[in-house]
Amino acid sequence: MRWADLGLTARLIVTLSLSGGLIFAVVFSVNDFFTSGMVEQQVMAHSRDVVMSAVSNIDQQLRGVARDEAVLVAKLETATPLSAAELKKLLKDHVSVNDEVFGATAAFEPAYSPHRQRRYAPYYFKRLDGEIAPADLAVASYNYPAQPWYTTPKELHAPVWSEPYFDDGGGNVVMTTYAVPFYRNENGVRRFAGVATSDVSVEWLGKQISSLKLHRNGYAALFSRKGVYLSHPDRSLVMKESIFSVAERVGSPVLREIGLAIARQETGFVKGKNIYGRESWIYYAPVPTTGWSLAVVFPADEMRADAAKASRMIVLLCAFGIVLLVLSIVLVARSMTRPLAEMTLAVQRIAGGDLDSVMPPVRIGGEVGALARSVTHMQRDLKEHIRELTETTAAKERMAGELAIAHDMQMSILPHSLPVLPSIETAGLCIPAREVGGDFYDAGLQADGRLFFVIGDVSGKGVPAALYMAMATTLARSGARDGCSPEEVLDRINRELCQGNDACMFATILCGLMDPATGAVHLANAGHTPPVILRADGSAELVRLAPGMVAGYLEEVVYTGEELQLLPGDAVLLYTDGVTEAMNADGELFGEQRLLAALSGRDTEAPGLAALVQEAVTDFAREAPQADDITMLAIRYRGNSVSGRG
Repeated sequence: MRWADLGLTARLIVTLSLSGGLIFAVVFSVNDFFTSGMVEQQVMAHSRDVVMSAVSNIDQQLRGVARDEAVLVAKLETATPLSAAELKKLLKDHVSVNDEVFGATAAFEPAYSPHRQRRYAPYYFKRLDGEIAPADLAVASYNYPAQPWYTTPKELHAPVWSEPYFDDGGGNVVMTTYAVPFYRNENGVRRFAGVATSDVSVEWLGKQISSLKLHRNGYAALFSRKGVYLSHPDRSLVMKESIFSVAERVGSPVLREIGLAIARQETGFVKGKNIYGRESWIYYAPVPTTGWSLAVVFPADEMRADAAKASRMIVLLCAFGIVLLVLSIVLVARSMTRPLAEMTLAVQRIAGGDLDSVMPPVRIGGEVGALARSVTHMQRDLKEHIRELTETTAAKERMAGELAIAHDMQMSILPHSLPVLPSIETAGLCIPAREVGGDFYDAGLQADGRLFFVIGDVSGKGVPAALYMAMATTLARSGARDGCSPEEVLDRINRELCQGNDACMFATILCGLMDPATGAVHLANAGHTPPVILRADGSAELVRLAPGMVAGYLEEVVYTGEELQLLPGDAVLLYTDGVTEAMNADGELFGEQRLLAALSGRDTEAPGLAALVQEAVTDFAREAPQADDITMLAIRYRGNSVSGRG
């Protein structure tokens, strides 16, 4: 069945059920996303707290070993060398009072041993039953001067924590050694006398780490600076494998990255598979004293168990809610369908043109009752609107007719033809942006045979600008007929326009007189755009006149004239700002430079100049609407004895 054939009840059920399902999916996804993020943040925070607490505890205990070792070395470096008995008692006491220390020795250079010229390295360590037992490292089978724990601090002249190792011949356990060189003062020179050590059992460190309280089957592991396992729940890994070898065996790039970070002494939190191939969250941090790193691992699925349980509960609640929603829709839709069907028939009659059709009575309230009242109100308003629309349409048609007449009248004010002289060629163009505009131009001969011309641009647009333009044009023609100079014409126009100018309108005007015999031009400017002169050689430039005050603004303004000389073949183009301020779709202006570029190098008659600029403006604006009136007046001086350019 098509969707269009479904009834209102079926559509409501399908639409709201799908919407409810979509809302459920969005809620579930958002909840799962934020819940997973919160679980991850909690795991990371818990991991960080556990690791940092354990690292701080281990570091504190190892620093305690280092402090006690410093006390031991200070006693070894006393001015009076200790006897063999005193040295053994010192070492035994050092091991017995330090729970962290498994064993200790003072290994001497032969020259400084209590037994002159003989190796001497008494060693005391803890048995399994806790008893302190002695041993001798200065035996032939154990060459202690060649051991790393002896040679490294000797060469570096600094305390050193060794990499964990199995002490075969000493304590016979896996341990790490804190070795400190000690010296003797001979005639003011400190000379190396041996190395004092404190051994810390890795087994002891493992117990410290295994005591960490980690929930959800999490576990901890301790690594050496080279990534070797020092502690792990799987005892087969301890001191036998490194994180790099395990990463290679199980094919885990995540473990390899952790190993590299451990080698760089970095802290981090990563997600990936652990050594058992289980997706896990791993946090690791270095132990400052030794450079080892402690990591805690939490299985991701177990950490998300509570979130998954909450998600299942949300699924059940949403499913139950959708069932209730569908039942509610069925009950509500049935109560709505019957009155809606009756109203539908009535509305169809109204849509068919029967605006007097009576709506059926609706006895229920709420939205359906409001709809019935709205339809009745709409029926009444529709009849009123049709009446008003008929009147408005008639008024608009009258206004459009009046604007068309105003357009024709304005165009009739502009000259239908311009003077034709043997030495002068003129052409004009006016394109209003609306039905009527505020631009104007004119040209005519005075009694003495000189050519009077004018171009202007009234502020604003529409009918007010057109009326203002008609007044300015009439005043300009009157002044020209009276033989006034351009500045006198501007004075007359300005005085008349200032009278009763409550609307504060104004006009920019440029007018001039041209002598057909000599090509001399006398100009006066009232704030108009500068004209362009096109020389006989094809160059074009702007004529920068004194700007002058716009007409109709201040009555006391005095206008002055300026001279311009045209040579045979020269032309001058007067224009309004609708040319240079024409705008394209990108908001760019046509501008003076594009105007000059359009005219440069052109060998064109006066009508062709105006048409050339209009075409350039049209190509530039393209689809952008015309924002202002475009008006141009072109005058070309032929000279007394030429019929063409130059």
